[in-house]
Amino acid sequence: MKLLDSIFDRTVTGLSRAMDLTWKRHQAITSNIANAETPQYRAVDVSFGKELERAFGNSSGETLLKTDSNHLDVSSSQGGQFIADETGTEKSDGNNVDIDLQMGQLYENSSDYTTAARLIRRQIGMVRSAIRDGR
Repeated sequence: MKLLDSIFDRTVTGLSRAMDLTWKRHQAITSNIANAETPQYRAVDVSFGKELERAFGNSSGETLLKTDSNHLDVSSSQGGQFIADETGTEKSDGNNVDIDLQMGQLYENSSDYTTAARLIRRQIGMVRSAIRDGR
């Protein structure tokens, strides 16, 4: 990623890492959906806030602030690790997958991935424009 950092700024590196992590979250969510009827299955999620702080170059020890309810909560996250997702209600068979909740998370996660991809595409477009214009 050092080459990307020299051409762009840390934004592209951070967005690239965000795309990797949302892909990993996609795998966790689809696994949850696939196991919605499996007895004793416990839902998982991916925590990646600290990894994004590192990717965007926050080495000052400060934490990212959540200033809007739509922002990701990254204050207690670890880098890209699977964690227990206890948001669903446990059923009598011990499974805690809430299919409606998982489908909502899948949609939101897909949106996050698409947004990161669009932002990277814009950064690349700006570099192309600068090269074409000779700046």
